[in-house]
Formats: sequence, structure tokens, C-alpha cells
Amino acid sequence: MIRALHGLACLALVAWLTACGGKNSGGDDGPTCGATGIACTADTDCCTGNCDDLVGLCARVPGTCGAADSACASGPDCCSFSCVGNRCSGDQCTSDNAACGGDGECCSGICSGGTCAPLNPACKTSGNACGGNAECCSGLCKGGLCNNAPSYCVQTGDTCTTDAECCGGMCAITQGQALGLCIVAPSSGATDCAPAGELCDAGADYTGGALPTCGGSCCSRACFPYGPSGALICQPPSGCRPTGELCTQDSDCCGSAGLPDGNRSNVTCEKVAGNPVGRCNNGNACSPAGAICRLQSIQCNANADCCAGNVLQNDTCHQDSLGIPRCLEAAVDCTDPQATVGHTCATSADCCGLPCVPVGGGAEGFVCGSACVPTGGTCSTTADCCSGSPCVLQPGSTQGTCGDPGTCSDYGQACDATHPCCNGVPCDANGTCTQVIL
Repeated sequence: MIRALHGLACLALVAWLTACGGKNSGGDDGPTCGATGIACTADTDCCTGNCDDLVGLCARVPGTCGAADSACASGPDCCSFSCVGNRCSGDQCTSDNAACGGDGECCSGICSGGTCAPLNPACKTSGNACGGNAECCSGLCKGGLCNNAPSYCVQTGDTCTTDAECCGGMCAITQGQALGLCIVAPSSGATDCAPAGELCDAGADYTGGALPTCGGSCCSRACFPYGPSGALICQPPSGCRPTGELCTQDSDCCGSAGLPDGNRSNVTCEKVAGNPVGRCNNGNACSPAGAICRLQSIQCNANADCCAGNVLQNDTCHQDSLGIPRCLEAAVDCTDPQATVGHTCATSADCCGLPCVPVGGGAEGFVCGSACVPTGGTCSTTADCCSGSPCVLQPGSTQGTCGDPGTCSDYGQACDATHPCCNGVPCDANGTCTQVIL
């Protein structure tokens, strides 16, 4: 997933990104730790202190950073966003258009003619001084600085060094520069909806109240607060990914070959110019199991023709564990959810709310689990994990790992007095953190 950046992907953000490539920043001898995207076997191998077990690469988690004098490979490794001589500076990075003495001092990573040149002329990248959320590419101004952690991945237009950091799945880096900008992987066969992880509706300005009707701009139709920040983000749906969501292989997409209804819908992961990440296209014929659908009682600008039967005549559209209306593989009796354990599934809707977890990295489909997934277990969305544990996912992948639990439960997770819901989300009568999506 390292810097696989090609023609159309670079042009998708701004015209002045003229070429793709680049290298890690650092001193003459290079960093003493592994830069983001470098192969690793242990957390201690990486400047970020995080070796992604799924792919064996050093990875950066938004919201985590190195203290002053920590080893670094580039500015985003550091809390100050300034990496000078492969050590994190104790001074905050220099904002755009201010005087500088070297690339590493600048939030943008570019010191040109003694001045920090903006990395993105349309907004302020993370680390820059700000006066409000609207000024920041990330959509979040915190403590007077643009912050890169309103979500679990980096927002489109903000600073990156590898594809895996970006909600949109790709990092466009101009030749010769250390840092790039996140873009959404282009695809001619997908809708223009926002993929999982991107801010939606009020974003970081959300302070409570009504959620956007039908999930706002999200491909997942789920625009909910992100636990650690409270910002509204597009949530990763359970199980396979519906139209418009990121994918790395056909088997990530609902209705692809080998998944339920794949022989009829023929959905593929559509990529442009050999990019490693694409988006799930519409396929053909009926909407396969896992596709977004309309409920019998509420029209939400979604198809009624599920492959299992038209939802207006058949009970073939149920809400998954995040409240997202999904086409079923087949009509299911949820009197006893445990009766679904071990059955094939497309989403948690097929499992009556139990987790629908990937098998063999997702390439072998999904099966219904018996209970919430503990720390270290395989998940497709945070709602699969036990209370407070996040599902750590690479953009485009349906297989993640349940991480260490926090102090509150996120959307779709079990809640009680010991595990309250994050950000004041109600704990419903069934003991689940949820709000009505429609």
C-alpha cells in the first residue's frame, strides 16, 4: 500500500500536484526508526510506535504522536508536526507563509526561499495555527492548531505520507516532497458518496441533536459521532462493503463473486490506472445481500429490489448493528439470533445483530459470530467488537482487529452503567448504543 500513486489519482485533488512519488524526510543518515510504510515486525521498529499486524508495515494512528526528542521520519510522526534531523522538535511546526530555516520546521514540510510554503493552498493542513474548524483541511481546530484526529483516518486534503493513512485510500505526493495530501481513490463505476472515516454533515462542529436524514452524504448511510472526538464521521458498515465504499479486492464488495448473490450482481472493486485501492461499483441486476436498501415503512433514496425479493412485498431489508438498512441474503427469523451462528452472511443484518466476521481475510466470505469480538479478534466494524474496543481497519479492507478497549462504548456496541455510550449517545432498551438512522 506504499505510495502506489498514479496519473488520475494525483490529478483528482488539485491541478498543481504535478507528479507522484517522493521520499521520507530526515537527516543525512536517515531515521533510526522505521518510517511509516516500512516493513516491521514489532512496534519498536517504527517511528510511530505502531507496527500494523495486518500488513506488517509501520503505520500512523491519527491522535498518537511522538514527544519532543523522539525519533521521527517526518513531521506527522511528532506531536509538534516538526521533525528536524530525525528528532521531534519541542517547538510547534512553523505555519504556512511564516519564516523558516529548513523543510522539517514547516507544518507543510516545505521551506522555500526562507518561507513555509502551503502544502494545500485551499485549507490549512494539520499542525498549522487556526481560528476555527472551517480553516483546517481536517475540519478540526483544537487548541488553536489544526488537528489530524477528528476520525480514525486522515481527511481528504490533509497531510499524509502513505496511502494507508487516508480515509480516501490514497496519498498524492509531489515529486521531491516529503509529505503529500490525502485524496479519494477515483473510480468511474462508483457513486459520489463519502467513504467511511470522512467527516459528514456538521463534522467536528456537531454538538448533539438530530443526525442527518438517511445518513447524509455517506456511502454507508451512517453519519454518527466518532467516539474519541465526537465529530460526525461516515461509519464503516458491517460485513461486505456497499456501492461507493473503498475496496482493495473484489471480495470486499457486496455482491462480488463468491459472496451471496455474486452470481447475479457481478459487483467488482473498480480501480483506475492500477491504483491499489478502488471503490465498489454498482454491478448489475438486483441489489445483492449487503447492499443499502429501503425499509418497508420508510423511503430513504435506496433501491427496493433486493435479490432476495422486493422489499415492498418481502421482508428482505433489515437494519444491521449500526442501524444501516441492508439487503438480506434470505429472509431470516430473528426469534433466536444464536440460530444464525456459523451461517454465511453479508452483514450483521443476516445474523440478527450478531457480528458478521470475515473469514480468510474476507476472501472466503463472512460468517455469523456468536458474541461480540474480544480484543485481538477479527472484525469488519467497531460494532462487532466488545464494549469500548475499536475495530482497527486499513482503508478499503473488510478485515480489521479489535483494539484495546477505551472508557466508553461506540455505536452499535453493548452499553450499561459500567460501559456508557461515548458522547452522550443513548443506550437503548436493548442495551445498545444507537440512534435512529432515518
